[in-house]
Amino acid sequence: MENSMTVGRVLATDLDGTFIGDDAAMFGLWDDLAAAEVFVAFSTGRHLPSIGDFYTEHNVTRRADACICMVGTELWWRVDGEYERDDGWSRHISDAWDKDAVEAILSDIPDATMQAEEWQSEFKSSYYLEENVDASLEEIADQLDRRRLQAKIVYSAGRFLDVLPHFSGKGGAVAYLARSLGVAPGAVVTAGDTGNDIDMMRPDLGFRGIAVGNAAEELRRIREPQIYHATAPHAAGIREGLVHYGWLPAPPGAAAPNGAQSNPAQEAQ
Repeated sequence: MENSMTVGRVLATDLDGTFIGDDAAMFGLWDDLAAAEVFVAFSTGRHLPSIGDFYTEHNVTRRADACICMVGTELWWRVDGEYERDDGWSRHISDAWDKDAVEAILSDIPDATMQAEEWQSEFKSSYYLEENVDASLEEIADQLDRRRLQAKIVYSAGRFLDVLPHFSGKGGAVAYLARSLGVAPGAVVTAGDTGNDIDMMRPDLGFRGIAVGNAAEELRRIREPQIYHATAPHAAGIREGLVHYGWLPAPPGAAAPNGAQSNPAQEAQ
């Protein structure tokens, strides 16, 4: 953490299609989050240099307090103006992970094409998969099971396939981050727009989620009480969800979203 304040609330948000997409809404949201002293963590498929590109390309002067990168396989904390990798998280997810064996299985899936090297990492094997999706995913899962390999399959946006360590993923990384900060699950909100964000909205984690208004069908069709489905897209949708949860005030002259919560008791749990 870059400051010494006690962290009371954590927003873990996806970047592309969620936090990014409407610069005016994004900058306004970030101002509101800073005023409310919300700890901001990016939880994204990007690697850390690509997040740096985002800061530069959008002329962003603020910085996320932490970055969960490469679909939950890396955790970086903002410390004294720089990001430092959490090696404890890396050790945790390395248990029972066999990247070579995973890639050997994927090499036999004809419709899976490996993504560029920059999107591969020690704990992430990434592919494009657009044809014969259901059959291919079933075959991958079957082969992993036959070889007793512990791995997590994440498919999103009708195209992106990531195979990750069993203990990794966005959900596990956000839970680890919250525990490290001493923040209760009820004081964590996650936000996203595609299938790889579903992992950090699982009911067993105890978080509350926001599906932004432009979310993909794979996320829109999940109707569970811990997920608020915003009508507004991108950062405006995040703000709408945070108003619903009582974290931010409604804009002047605007009605609060239906079912808006005021000082939710969940946060104390």
